[in-house]
Amino acid sequence: MNRKIVVLFLLISFSIVNFVFANDKKIVIFGEKITESEVENKANVIVITKEDIDKINPQTVYDILETIPGVSVKSYDLKHSLVIMGGFDGEKGGLNNVIMLNGRRITNPDMSTPDLSLIPVDMIERVEVYLGGGSVLFGDRATGGAINIVTKKPYKNSFTVKADGGSYGYYNIYAEGVFANERYSFIINADKLGMEGYRDNSEFYSGTVSGQFSYYLDKLEITFDTLYNDQRYGLPGSLTESDIANYGRKHSNTPLDGGDDYSKSFGLKLSYDLSENSKIVFDSNIRQRNRSYYLYVKTNDELKTKIYQLYYDFKLNKKNYSNHLQVGVEYEKDNLETESTWSSSKLDRKRKAVYFYDTFSISKIFGEYGYRYSKLNDDYDTYDKSKDTSEKAYTGVIGYNITKNHKIYIKYDRSFRFPTTDEMIEYSFVQYDYVLNDSLDTQVDKTYEIGFKSDYKKYFVHLSVYKQVSNSEIFTNPTYVPYANTNFDTEKKVFNMNTGYDDNNILLMLSYNYIDSVITEDGYDDSFVPLVSKHTIKATAGYRTKAGFGVYYFVRYYSDYYVGNDYKNTYDKMDGYAISDLKLEYKKKNYEIYFKVNNLFNEQYYSYVNNYGYGNNYYPAPERNYMAGVKVKF
Repeated sequence: MNRKIVVLFLLISFSIVNFVFANDKKIVIFGEKITESEVENKANVIVITKEDIDKINPQTVYDILETIPGVSVKSYDLKHSLVIMGGFDGEKGGLNNVIMLNGRRITNPDMSTPDLSLIPVDMIERVEVYLGGGSVLFGDRATGGAINIVTKKPYKNSFTVKADGGSYGYYNIYAEGVFANERYSFIINADKLGMEGYRDNSEFYSGTVSGQFSYYLDKLEITFDTLYNDQRYGLPGSLTESDIANYGRKHSNTPLDGGDDYSKSFGLKLSYDLSENSKIVFDSNIRQRNRSYYLYVKTNDELKTKIYQLYYDFKLNKKNYSNHLQVGVEYEKDNLETESTWSSSKLDRKRKAVYFYDTFSISKIFGEYGYRYSKLNDDYDTYDKSKDTSEKAYTGVIGYNITKNHKIYIKYDRSFRFPTTDEMIEYSFVQYDYVLNDSLDTQVDKTYEIGFKSDYKKYFVHLSVYKQVSNSEIFTNPTYVPYANTNFDTEKKVFNMNTGYDDNNILLMLSYNYIDSVITEDGYDDSFVPLVSKHTIKATAGYRTKAGFGVYYFVRYYSDYYVGNDYKNTYDKMDGYAISDLKLEYKKKNYEIYFKVNNLFNEQYYSYVNNYGYGNNYYPAPERNYMAGVKVKF
């Protein structure tokens, strides 16, 4: 560690000598790790703006993510969905990316995926997506990519109300107030959402209150934010082919399953300008999640998370040269207590990291490089077990501006994923007891990428292709002996294409995602990874008149896929499916009204199906449904 600290110190010292140069402040994304100007050199970064979100009129955050190139969503029910990026196994795909809220990780220490349903869509300013390995920037689990959800900031006095409703008992009421002046500003949001759901016992009700307060001094900015959410939901479970034939797609075999959750978080961020070019930032967040649910057995759990980040940020922008350096340390502590009818446990996890990340441009050449060292400490008090482990990540990019509007780059990246707490402590079918799975290794992913980016006036074309070799990728063990989780070597070949045209009247967007993801472990004969579609197409066509009328058509297509847990491709593939949505709107300066048809052609499909050796288990997706609403801003 001493040599690492020396290297970091030298990098900081190198940057300090440039303080005399002037610097234009830029919009930053991914929690200030990337500036808006640096995104121009990245074909694998996608930013979905507030205007893009308004065109979709989504009901939940998952509806937004479903439209983004390179991202797929597999849903069990209205409460639980897997967000998958980069061709990772669908069963564990949601554990191979990092999801952030305002630059702070909300990824959980266990196998439960972040609950994005607690974030009201109307409080979102933009969604930032990074495709491919990125552990240097985002830490453990950023093997498939990263998503940062950015909420609105209080810039201008306003008051907004929105109400919409639709099929399956859906309703949503949202209110937002903003006050701002030169010295301080605040925003407060309140959201109430409910829906009976497409299936029996699939109801979902959620209430959220959040706020942010900022105070500005000459060199210091202080921001405090908080969020509280309360939810009640049903868990309809899976259906067999016989269930669907006898009772229909809406049936539930688990009418008593469901739960009540509440979550709260508090954040404090301090940013101090050391000079015109540099600043130091302290960012902290404390979260608590309480769940009480019935799924086979009654379970109560409480997760407490504390995250602290301290980093130094330096930006330099000259005529033919620019540089952006960030050096930081991170600390995260998770405490998870679970009690069920069968057992109880107490788990503690600590994650420490130190990193640097630097981007530069010299005339027509641009590049980036970085390094992260992470250390993990697990204490499983209930089982009197503990384990320490560490891992490193590094990345390097070199690119060239062919013209002002055309760029090409090559990239190498090494990222990693630590096993989750419940992958480390699991039930052994040999010892018939909960044990520490010492044989489960940390997953390491090496990525080799080339990309091209062209932006000219209203047109754009972004292309990237990469090969990712995953050593010891963490899978569910298909035999469950001796443990429920194991490591397989895999290989992924991914091609991303995103192109479009957008002016004041016409909107045309098209993305194509190709994934060849295979298991290279001995005995699996390059079997294709389950729950991954080889071909995905997403497209949008829209027309807006000067009078304020607009019509938009959205389509997304997923090719056939192997069902979950079918690691040797034994069973038949599930058919591919195409989903179309149509939206009509009328928008003026201070108000808008809209009408939308989801699943226009009434496709009966399943985004998630698994098989554990006794037949397929299906999770039916909603059929054609409707929604309409109005939004007014004062």
